[in-house]
Amino acid sequence: MKIGTRIAFVMAAGLGLALTGCAPTPTQTPSASQTVKPEPSPSASASADTTTPSVDPTDPSTWIISDAGIGPIVIGGDFATTLGALPDTWSNDAANCSWTAWWNAADSSHGLFLVRGPESPTAPIREISVYTAAETPTAVDGPRTADGLGVGSTEEEILAVYPDAEEGAALAGNGSWIRLAGDGEAHVFFEFRDGVTGASSVAVTIGEEPSYEVCG
Repeated sequence: MKIGTRIAFVMAAGLGLALTGCAPTPTQTPSASQTVKPEPSPSASASADTTTPSVDPTDPSTWIISDAGIGPIVIGGDFATTLGALPDTWSNDAANCSWTAWWNAADSSHGLFLVRGPESPTAPIREISVYTAAETPTAVDGPRTADGLGVGSTEEEILAVYPDAEEGAALAGNGSWIRLAGDGEAHVFFEFRDGVTGASSVAVTIGEEPSYEVCG
């Protein structure tokens, strides 16, 4: 099925199934023998403010997309262990599509899925995707790259940040993609449906391109 069909299937499956489950350190007062350090300079404080916030496993809007994975879901990770560490709002159809698990936002604006190799229950995670089924993809409150790109980002925006990215046509269907450069086994792909401006999905995969079907 096409990218749009694949997304529609995953979102429909997620909505149709019952969801399955799987102090701050106190400030010490320096003694007389201790040297009180001076207050940090404004420039030092500014640098500290730019640190990456912690990832909240229950809140995909805090997740970062990179060639290592999306948020706490990493390429090469164990499927069962990863799924067990995620909230019970994630679903897995063990009877029909045991190698895939998915999550849908409460407002149905977007969702995520992860895929292991179908050949064995212990096969590692090989693909992770955040997507929208909206006819006109726009930015969603979901995972994004460290540069702020994600679902809804345009080709122009992506290429402005990553001028060395590769563009290509999907092997199946009428879509296209932009693949970010990287030295790792997996790559980040922004997928576009034919005739649509914003990215309908962002996938991290070890494949030559994101899967045309995930439960085919």
